[in-house]
Amino acid sequence: MPEGPEIRRAADRISKALIGKEIIESNFYYERIREKEEKVKNKNIKEITTKGKAMLIRFENDWSMYSHNQLYGRWTVNLNTTRVKSARALRVVLKTKKHAVRLWSATNIDLIPTSEEDEHPFLKKIGPDVLNESCSFELIEERLTSKNFHKKKASTLMLDQTFFAGLGNYLRSEILFDAKIHPDDRPFDLDKTKITQWANSIKNISHLAYKTGGFTVSKSLADKNKANGESKRSYRHAVFMRNKYECLDCKSRIERKWYGKRKLDYCPSCQIQRAKV
Repeated sequence: MPEGPEIRRAADRISKALIGKEIIESNFYYERIREKEEKVKNKNIKEITTKGKAMLIRFENDWSMYSHNQLYGRWTVNLNTTRVKSARALRVVLKTKKHAVRLWSATNIDLIPTSEEDEHPFLKKIGPDVLNESCSFELIEERLTSKNFHKKKASTLMLDQTFFAGLGNYLRSEILFDAKIHPDDRPFDLDKTKITQWANSIKNISHLAYKTGGFTVSKSLADKNKANGESKRSYRHAVFMRNKYECLDCKSRIERKWYGKRKLDYCPSCQIQRAKV
């Protein structure tokens, strides 16, 4: 599933194609929103933003299109002259004189008045977007130590969208490694220094992934691991998908734990468990 950084980058790409441009054609093929499509048909777009893994396209008449890609949704941006072939189900098309923006396969789409965004069933229950400028290190520390979250295991907390929106599987592994937090530890088990370290990693690793297109290590380190024969899905990270490789910090073997059906990769030497077993 695309995580917050990937959705934010998609929003940036779509914004360049649509914001400030005349929408000459828009079509909505998903049955759930067909009855509302006249509300936004061929309306120009004034803003595109994200909240975690959700995207909001805001039209000039104060209506919004909410979408969540889940596992299979995908946005594409092409020139109008490009002939597009896909086996995916087409859900939405937004065209300007130059570009065609398409949403494929997604099934979590809605058209709502912009003033009612905060009441949307998904949006009203998620926590702050970690990529938002208003999400400070202090806010992250505050939520880590709050009664709602301080006794949850790190492995659970890092995927809890009510904690912070936009975190997902690869960010979970990378953030916990960067902060040197064991996946079974809780904020309750840690001292102030470790909490601050964790908060910094949540913010910094998420922003690094956004800026670099999903890389959570430096370019020089990624290039080195690539030269050593690692595939892209491993060389762009420190631990995620590197369970058969040595730790970049201590040379111990990266290990994998499963929580439900979702994998978490970590270094047992760097991420020492502090919670009482």
